[in-house]
Amino acid sequence: MASSQVPGRRRPGTMLVSAAVRALPITLCFFASACGIVKPTGKPEIAVEPKSEDAGSAAARVEQGEPPRPLHQPIPLWKDGKIAGEIDAASPGPGQIVLDLGDDWVPYIFTERSAPGDERTPQSYRPTYLALARGEFPHDIHGARAKKDRYLEVFGILPTLTLVRDRFRETQRQDCISKIDLEPLKAYERIVPYIDMPKARRDSATFVAIDRRLKQLMQKQGVDTPDKLDTAKLSAGDKANLRQYEKMGPTQVLIRAAQTRLQCEGFLKGQFLEGGLDWSTNDAIAAFEKKHRVFGWGFVTKDSVGALKEPPMEGERTAALRVLTERAMHMAGFLEDGGTWTAPDKPRMYKGPDGKEHPVPNLEKELREAIIKAFGLDTPESTLAWLESLGKVPGEKLVAFEGPTTPEYYSPNMELSAVIDRGDVWYEFPYDDKGRERAQPTHRRPMLTISTEYQGEKIPIARFGTTIGGWRSEMVDGVEMWKYKNSPVGERVWRQIVAAPVWLPPAGTTARTLLTRDPKKPDSFIVNLHETGPSYASAYGLVAAYHSRFRENDEGEVELQGDEGIRTHGSVDYMSIMQRHSHGCHRLHNHIAVRLMSFVLRHRLHKRLGERFVGYKSTVEQDGEEYEVKLDKTGYTFQLERPIPVEVLKGRIVGRQKTPITASIPKYDPAVGAYMTPDGGAVTVDRSGTMRDVPVPVPEVPDAGVVPVPEGVVAPAESEHH
Repeated sequence: MASSQVPGRRRPGTMLVSAAVRALPITLCFFASACGIVKPTGKPEIAVEPKSEDAGSAAARVEQGEPPRPLHQPIPLWKDGKIAGEIDAASPGPGQIVLDLGDDWVPYIFTERSAPGDERTPQSYRPTYLALARGEFPHDIHGARAKKDRYLEVFGILPTLTLVRDRFRETQRQDCISKIDLEPLKAYERIVPYIDMPKARRDSATFVAIDRRLKQLMQKQGVDTPDKLDTAKLSAGDKANLRQYEKMGPTQVLIRAAQTRLQCEGFLKGQFLEGGLDWSTNDAIAAFEKKHRVFGWGFVTKDSVGALKEPPMEGERTAALRVLTERAMHMAGFLEDGGTWTAPDKPRMYKGPDGKEHPVPNLEKELREAIIKAFGLDTPESTLAWLESLGKVPGEKLVAFEGPTTPEYYSPNMELSAVIDRGDVWYEFPYDDKGRERAQPTHRRPMLTISTEYQGEKIPIARFGTTIGGWRSEMVDGVEMWKYKNSPVGERVWRQIVAAPVWLPPAGTTARTLLTRDPKKPDSFIVNLHETGPSYASAYGLVAAYHSRFRENDEGEVELQGDEGIRTHGSVDYMSIMQRHSHGCHRLHNHIAVRLMSFVLRHRLHKRLGERFVGYKSTVEQDGEEYEVKLDKTGYTFQLERPIPVEVLKGRIVGRQKTPITASIPKYDPAVGAYMTPDGGAVTVDRSGTMRDVPVPVPEVPDAGVVPVPEGVVAPAESEHH
C-alpha cells in the first residue's frame, strides 16, 4: 500500500510521499538519477554554456552605468518581424518567451531528462514521434498507419516547421486560388452527411437533369439565372422542377465548389459524382479536415466548410500559427485557453494580492497574437517568407519573443486539482424490443476542469470536453454481450502519468478490438498493436493519467488503494469525445491530453521511472483460430511526488433507471428476431435491464421446393414418397 498526501485537503504545505506505488512487476533497474525528484521550473530544457556577452538587453544596463553581463546562451529576440537583440535563453525576463523552432522539439512528456545535467532515461517512442512529426513513414507498423492517416496533427503529432513549410510551398505551387471559386462555399446552410452511394447517385442525377431542363427554359425566355424565369409561362412540371432546383441548388453548388477545390489540391482523385456527396468526396473532405485539424467525419459541416472557404494560402498560414502557438504553450508552461470563460468577453475572475478582481487570461490567444506581431506573420506571404528565412532547420533553434507574462498564481509546484463533471448520464438499456437504438439525448456533455489554489481561492484555469462510460461490447463465456461500463464517482488521485502508454487488455476484450485485417493477407487477421500501443492510435492515445483510489489517515497522509482501470487519456477517436461514450475512462483529444499532462509535469515535483518490463500474454479467438497478444514493456512513467486530487461528480442522472445496470445483456439477433442468451434461450429486455424468458421465435420459412400456384389453378396432389 502506498501513501502520500493530496493537496487541498489537510496540511497542503507538508505533504510527502511515504511509500512506493503498487505497480506491475518491475525487472528493470533504474539509475539513481532517473529516480530523483525533479523540481519543475516551467521552462524548457536548455543547455547552459557561456558563449558571448550581452548584445541587446545589456545596452540598457550600460546606459544606466552597469557593466554588461555575459550571456550564458544568447538567442535572438524578435520584435515586429525582425531580430531586435539578444537575451539569455537560461534566464529570460518577464514576458519573454523562449521558443524552440528546431525539428527535434518534442512536448515535455516525450523528453528523456528534465535538466541538461541529468542522465537520460530512454523513451522508445520518442524517435517514432519525431519521425512522424517530420512527415516520414518508418518501415514498421507506425509508418504503415501514418501513411494511411497522412495528416497527424489531428491525432496529436505536431508537424515540424520544415514540414509546415513544405506544405506551404506545395500550396503556393498549386495556385488553386486562381482556379477555384470560393463564393458558393460562403452560402453554407446546413450539415450534409454522407448517407450511401445510391442516395449520392440519385441526388447528382436528379440535379443534373433539372439543371439541364432549366437551362433550356432560361435560353427560351432569354434570362441568365433560374430566379429570373417567368413562372407564369412554365408548365406545372417545370414549376416543380424550379422548386426542386431551389431546394437542392445551394447544397449542390456548394458540394461542387468543394469538389473543385479538393480536386485542385489533390485530395479528390479519380471518378466522383459531381455535386453528390459520394464516398470519394467524403473521403477527400475527411483528409482535408485532418490536414487543417478540423474534427469531423468528412461531412459538409460548418467547421469543414469554414476551412474550405478560407483561401488555401491563408489555410497554410493558420496551420503555421497553430504549430507555433502550440509549441509556445508547451515551452512557456501555459494551459489557459479561454475555456473557463463564461462568454467570449466574460473571463473568469480571481482575487489578487491587491484585493482586486483580475481576469484569468486566455494565454493561448495572447500567445498567438504575440507570435504574429513578433515574427511579422500578418499575411500568408510574410509567413512563408519568415519560414523560408529559417533555412535548413536544425534539431534545436531557440528564439525569443515578447509575450504574455506568467500569471501570478503560477509557481514551480502549483496546488492543482481536477474535477470531472459527468454531465447527463443515462443508465437505461439503450435498445428496444426490436434491437433498435432508443433516443437518449444529452444536453450536458462531460467536462474536465483543472484548477489551482491561490491565496485560499480555487481558480479554474482550463476546461476540456471529455467522456464517461456507457454500454459497450464485452465477451462473456465466449459470447459477445452488452455491458454497462461505469465511470466511478467520487474522489480519486492522479499519481502516475504515462507517456506513450501501453494498454493491457483485460479479460472479456472482444476479438474485433484486438485484431485487425492483415494488409498482406486480407483474408487473415493479425494482432492490432495500435490498439495496445505504444501508438498515437492506441486505446490510451499518447498519454494517460492513472486514477487511483485512496484513503486518508489521521495524519493527512494518502494511502493508495488500487487501480480500477480508469484513466484520463488521449484518444484518436475524437468524435467520441463530442458525442459518444468510452469504456469508463475520460478521453481527451490527443493534443489536449499532451498539453495538459506536460503542463502538470512542468508545475509539479515528479520522478522519471521510465519504461518497465512486463510479461503480458493472452490469446484471442477469431473464426476458430487463436492469436497471441504479447507485450513486453509499459509506457514511459512519470510519478508525481504529491498526487493530484481528482473528483468525479455524479452528474445529472436522466431516464427512469437511477443506478448502473450490472448484468450483462445479450445482443439482439436480427436473424431470429430476439435477444438470444449464450445458452440458446431468448429473452426480452426492458429499459431497466430486466430480462424475461420468452419462447425462441420460429422464423416463417416457406416449404422448400413448393411453387406458389396461380389463382384458379388446381394444385397437383403431393407425392407420398419423400
